[in-house]
Amino acid sequence: MKIVDSNKQLKKHISQLYRERILVYPILTSLDKHPIKTRVSALIISDGTLDLFVNYNNIDASKIDEKVEFHNFKEVYIVGMKDFLYHYDFLPNMYDLEMSLFWQAKPFDVQEKPIYTIFRRRQAPKANDLIPIWKHYEQFEDWKKLFVDSKISKFSQLYPKALQWVEKNGLYTDLDTLEHTQYNTLTTTSRPSNTFGGVNYAALKKNDGTRSRFISRFENGKLCQLDFDGYHIRLISKLIGIDIPLDKKAHGWLANQYGKDISQAKAITFRQLYGGVEDEYYHIPFFKKTSDYINSLWLDFLRNREVVTPILQRKIKFDENLNKNKLFNYVLQALETERNIFILDKLSKINLNQKSVPILYTYDSILFDVDANEENYIREVKSIMEKDGFPVEIEIGNNYDNMVKTDI
Repeated sequence: MKIVDSNKQLKKHISQLYRERILVYPILTSLDKHPIKTRVSALIISDGTLDLFVNYNNIDASKIDEKVEFHNFKEVYIVGMKDFLYHYDFLPNMYDLEMSLFWQAKPFDVQEKPIYTIFRRRQAPKANDLIPIWKHYEQFEDWKKLFVDSKISKFSQLYPKALQWVEKNGLYTDLDTLEHTQYNTLTTTSRPSNTFGGVNYAALKKNDGTRSRFISRFENGKLCQLDFDGYHIRLISKLIGIDIPLDKKAHGWLANQYGKDISQAKAITFRQLYGGVEDEYYHIPFFKKTSDYINSLWLDFLRNREVVTPILQRKIKFDENLNKNKLFNYVLQALETERNIFILDKLSKINLNQKSVPILYTYDSILFDVDANEENYIREVKSIMEKDGFPVEIEIGNNYDNMVKTDI
């Protein structure tokens, strides 16, 4: 490993790296702060043969101030790309190493070295500036071993980029502060968890006042939530080739086939979808075809010990004991997440000059902070989210606790 501690050395050694593919291991100063609230301590960059420790703030070496330019490399694999994007602009040649391995169902389990645990316990605010360079390099070597298995995929680029875009916008509070969420996509189904600072932003309670602190950052602005109607029902309908009328509520459409009111029908529907179709409802085409799909999926899994997601063709392998209904639920969550990530990616590219932004993604809904002068923004968002037959309902309010349904 070569320690790069001058701008002159940076230019010299970066030019020596193999241009086809490199690995970047970012080291942020803080172990505990949100990545938007800390700085880069160092980067370890490798082409598999030459390893460079580019020092910005570690006390073991002189510091440089010039940023690394990554546009000249064909493939740039980053450990923790989502956090990296708080400090470097996204480039089309960037991919997340963890997500690349995850997409291929390649096993990886890099354990944090004990020194990081020690510094966490000490609550050192600039821990990574103090940890010796050689200790950082030891941690990096575990990732370098996995670098050989990295492979380009849309999955490893879209997920960190789209979710970081939502994270960085933050939730504005009535205390004139921003709370930042933190999505973790390394879950079995890739449906991200979202917890930071002890708050589970994916499951904020509706009845304890927790949501009321979140307001618009704009003068006379509003919070606006777009919620998919019967999202899982409509996703399933696409998988099995059944059309649900766009002018009907998905749960109401099924309720009419049961001859039940909608509150009773929801319980019946969820029982069929997640617990297996009962004989009593097998005559309904939606459930017959759903049952056939579940059985086919299960047979594929028994043959291959893996399944492939419907959109991005990600392999999912399972070590745990499964049944066919649990497997179906996993695939459904993966489908939901993949479609939503594409939506977020499209939203990030519309009218880049607008002020309004998404601030919270919660699986079947997206919450936006909307400037008073940008009503058309929500109409454009609605159009993108509803593409291919997925109607949404809109709620608007002065805070996240008091939202009312509206038509736009």
